[in-house]
Amino acid sequence: MQHVSRMTFSLAIAGCTAALAFAGTGTAARAESLADVFKSRNMTLFVGSAPGGGYDRYARLLSRHFSGHVPGKPRIVVKNMPGASGLILARHMFHKAAKDGSTIAGVHNTIVTEEIIAGKADYKSTRFNWLGSANQLTTTCIAATNSPIKSFADARDTAFVVGGTGAASSSTNLVPAFLKTLTGAQLRIIKGYPSTTSVVLAMQRGEVHGLCGIGWDSLKAQAHDLLRDGKIKVVIQIAKEPNPELKDVPFVMDLASSPEDARVLQFLVARQYMGRPYLAPPGVAADRVAILRAAFTATMADPAYQKDAQRSHIPLSPITGEQVQNHIAALFRTPESVKARAGQATKIQSQDVAEARLNWITVKGARIDRIRKRTVYFMDGGQKAKASARRAKITINGKKAKRKALKAGMACDIVYLGNGDAAKSIACTN
Repeated sequence: MQHVSRMTFSLAIAGCTAALAFAGTGTAARAESLADVFKSRNMTLFVGSAPGGGYDRYARLLSRHFSGHVPGKPRIVVKNMPGASGLILARHMFHKAAKDGSTIAGVHNTIVTEEIIAGKADYKSTRFNWLGSANQLTTTCIAATNSPIKSFADARDTAFVVGGTGAASSSTNLVPAFLKTLTGAQLRIIKGYPSTTSVVLAMQRGEVHGLCGIGWDSLKAQAHDLLRDGKIKVVIQIAKEPNPELKDVPFVMDLASSPEDARVLQFLVARQYMGRPYLAPPGVAADRVAILRAAFTATMADPAYQKDAQRSHIPLSPITGEQVQNHIAALFRTPESVKARAGQATKIQSQDVAEARLNWITVKGARIDRIRKRTVYFMDGGQKAKASARRAKITINGKKAKRKALKAGMACDIVYLGNGDAAKSIACTN
């Protein structure tokens, strides 16, 4: 059954309160003029990751319901802006995004601690207008059941080789780095995989033992069958509080090497309290921020939104924009000694990381059978195969093309990592 936090009721009340507070601050004519502002344009909802991942799934779920709670019911357009584990979008929202309330973003929960630990960033987290967060995140480490790692305790004596994606600030690199330093586990990162889906498939091929830094919400949606069939196992949960769905899985706070390191872990996992956060850029007028926050809160309490989340296997435990804003302010008051130790713990040591040797497969003249969303289906050596085209370089008759230009029946040279994995390039003729 879909888990929805008990905060749903308080969120609903907060949404009504916020909306009433706004109504009380101006005339009906003012409210109508703001409705006209939102109605007269599309709203853009940026996502700091590629299509298909956890942040993207949450954002697209929000986009289907958010408009109904915004005056004027604007059309919501989702746009992906991946790169540098969310930092590119954070910079865009701080410096370039429209400040009229028409642009919001689902950002990585790591951008705040990244700013605090680095001591400098070309954005200021405290100046964003935070709208709320859809879920309080539990991060996990998983291992293939046919690997040498049967429990997290095994990683104290046996190297636990995990796949990493994205930049150094990606949770798939960040989490294993601090677990090694703060719990004594022998984690080694093979970085350079295109996505967490690629890492999960690499686990099945025996290239790596597991994956650290994937959210429990994403894991259930992405690898439900593997969990059900016992092919992968969650070996540790990383969160502010233990997740009741993972009651038999070791909790990270119980494994800290010392009381001092436990305090550092508390700081590092604090970002997960705002696991799937949304914001508007600095400089948006206060009345429009109030509208957006009220709309977000009302969406979280909307039964249709909650049912949609349940159908999509997306867990919800929302918090308000005010709660996010207050939480971030508290994070910036973290003692310098804790921040310094956290910075040390999250640095990946050269001896603990290696580049993935990606085995790209080339299929010549493959006939596209069908295309579903971002996945291309075709035959490889007489066997049915599929590949994700979301990051592929696509050409048709030698000219660059968009994914939607691909059609069933086209003959293509497809370079991909294996069945169900990422495609590097798709070169077709018609």
